Amino acid sequence: MRFFGGIMGLVGLVVWGQPRLRPLAGTYLRPVEGEVITPPPLAFPYLFSDSRPYRNPRLLKVIARAEAEENLSQLDSLLRQYITQFRAANFRDTTSLQLLWKWAQLREYRGDTLLSAYLYGLCLRNMHNAPSAIRVAYRRLQERWRSEWVPLEYYRKIVRLRQKIDTLAPPRGVLLSLGPHINSPYPDYAPYMHPSGKVLIFTSRRENLLTALDPDQIRNEDLYYSQQDFVRGGFKPAEKFRDVINSPYNEGSACLNSDGTVLILARCDAPGGYGSCDLYLARYENGRWQEPQNLGPTVNSSYWDSHPFLVGDSLLFFASNRPDGFGQSDIYLTRLREDGTWAPPQNLGPTINTLGDEVTPYFYEPYQTLYFSSTGQPLGYGGYDIYKSRWMGTFWEEPRNLGPLVNTDGDEYYFTIDGRGNKIYYARATRKDPRNFDLYSFELPMEARPDAVTKLAGYLIDSLSGQPLVGIVIALDLTEGTEITPVFANQYGYFEFMLVQNRQYQLMVLDTNLIRIPDTVALLNDETYSLLLTTAELQRPYVLENLEFPTNSAEITPEAYPKLDYIAGFLLKYPFVKLRIEGHTDAVGDPAYNRKLSRQRAENIRRYLLQATGLPPDQIIAEGYGPDRPLLPNTTEENRARNRRVEFILEVPPEKLLLMRLDYLFGEDWDVPAPEVEEPEEFPLDPEFQTPEMEMPDLGEDFEEPVSQDFDPPLIEEDDDQ
Repeated sequence: MRFFGGIMGLVGLVVWGQPRLRPLAGTYLRPVEGEVITPPPLAFPYLFSDSRPYRNPRLLKVIARAEAEENLSQLDSLLRQYITQFRAANFRDTTSLQLLWKWAQLREYRGDTLLSAYLYGLCLRNMHNAPSAIRVAYRRLQERWRSEWVPLEYYRKIVRLRQKIDTLAPPRGVLLSLGPHINSPYPDYAPYMHPSGKVLIFTSRRENLLTALDPDQIRNEDLYYSQQDFVRGGFKPAEKFRDVINSPYNEGSACLNSDGTVLILARCDAPGGYGSCDLYLARYENGRWQEPQNLGPTVNSSYWDSHPFLVGDSLLFFASNRPDGFGQSDIYLTRLREDGTWAPPQNLGPTINTLGDEVTPYFYEPYQTLYFSSTGQPLGYGGYDIYKSRWMGTFWEEPRNLGPLVNTDGDEYYFTIDGRGNKIYYARATRKDPRNFDLYSFELPMEARPDAVTKLAGYLIDSLSGQPLVGIVIALDLTEGTEITPVFANQYGYFEFMLVQNRQYQLMVLDTNLIRIPDTVALLNDETYSLLLTTAELQRPYVLENLEFPTNSAEITPEAYPKLDYIAGFLLKYPFVKLRIEGHTDAVGDPAYNRKLSRQRAENIRRYLLQATGLPPDQIIAEGYGPDRPLLPNTTEENRARNRRVEFILEVPPEKLLLMRLDYLFGEDWDVPAPEVEEPEEFPLDPEFQTPEMEMPDLGEDFEEPVSQDFDPPLIEEDDDQ
């Protein structure tokens, strides 16, 4: 027995008989007009004009008067006038955020869903413990163009079900250890892979030195590198940078310019610095690395500045907790000017930065895509999640979570991506030793790739009734022979995937059956389709069938008790659900009497369910409509018997519907159990970082050339194929 329904308002209940999705000839795709990415609907031209919040007491009094007089048009205009003057500090000011929330509600009331959703999003990003009403409103306004990924445990079920009935390959991504050439028994983290793929730099605490400044006596942070082995393949065992780069202080989070001759790193707790951690630049000249130089007070602050990422030779992203930002740490950008000096850093603004932490930026230049970790973006999976956002020329696109195959309920940060955009490398600790990080690689799923910038969207629709359907949609990459992480079609039937351009795709729908859509899509540009299924059976009225009453009687018959007990068990399983019981009669007799009779039937059932469940009285409501809402014309005794019925309508909070939807799709009687997933003690090795064993000829001691201590080999060696 299954349950399902829409998200907003009232949700119906099917108790008897299982609706089935049937693949018929009417299943097909039809192109429709899609959505276009638009700039944020509001600009803040004075964000960084002053470190103090904007405040205008006179205008605040006028706003309060307009609100008291319920002059909504004037209040709307005044709030726009005030809020567009906001500076970054206003997003840390309680009064300002309350005004932002007030204006979001007003714009929603006046039908401006685009601006109100944007304002609600700003509230979520910047409010401490934002009220649940804001989160619900934000989800409600986003819902029409939002489709959720299927949670990972249910995705594994889908993979097992699909493998029983199809031959499609699941995503190939497996967490791989970078192995003993890179990892040590001590923390190894903060990887950086040069876009050329020739050198990996990372931070490690493997040295025996202890830092006197660390109260926990954690080992000193130093920088290490591993180079591609062009002779034997793979990567060479990691080496420590010379002491000119590493010092008795902490070094970490380094990156290189395009040809490997400039190294930018973070150094902490060093004398002569401006803050707790500063950014330094070292040059490779005359065959060796020169002493790192502090980037100076223009770039560094008296606070914490770290996590640099250099794009090419002149564009530098980094993270800082300086107080002029939006939260605990923000992402900033500075440029190298023609005179060789760095420009004052610019905060990336309220689309990227939040009240929480934004760290570890990575910019994939070919597709202008910024990756970063955040604790403050709405609708995350855990602590730090990794997001991506494209620079659209004048604004940052709304950040997208990389999804459940990358992000978990833990922390994902300290990561890098290879130059082809295929792999992500990141640090991960085990549950047994949460402070001991090792480095791993993972093949990026489609939705996380930087070149997945083309949207394939659609509406899942019943081709007979024209009504939207709720279901799980799977996209298949026919070019590569893999599937993409499945998504839920929302209550409007809407779903979307971000995919790689110029590939062939096919769609499947999973409900109680698996349906393959015969049409294929050669995705060249953003496209939106109506995905029509001949499934009118799913859209019938949701009633408790066969719970009928004898003529002129409100007494519950013994045959109804098992059905009512089932409803009682359902309410106990989902105590957040409210139930409305609607009684109906046929059209025989006096309408007023019939309405009273129908109310009595509904009330008798209500009392039975309250006694069986012990729920609060206001959780179950009884109403009677008499003959006013017949299912069928009252022309035959059979029809009249069908009209003497009780309907059960469920009211489900939107944020709880996902739980019910999953139970509908994957109830206890589903015959494909979810596999037990335990964290292995040892992960398989990434072959890219394992140097193959080769027998090298012994040329004797005469051929051994001592390596000069005054020479550092270049990190990026030129080769004939470059």
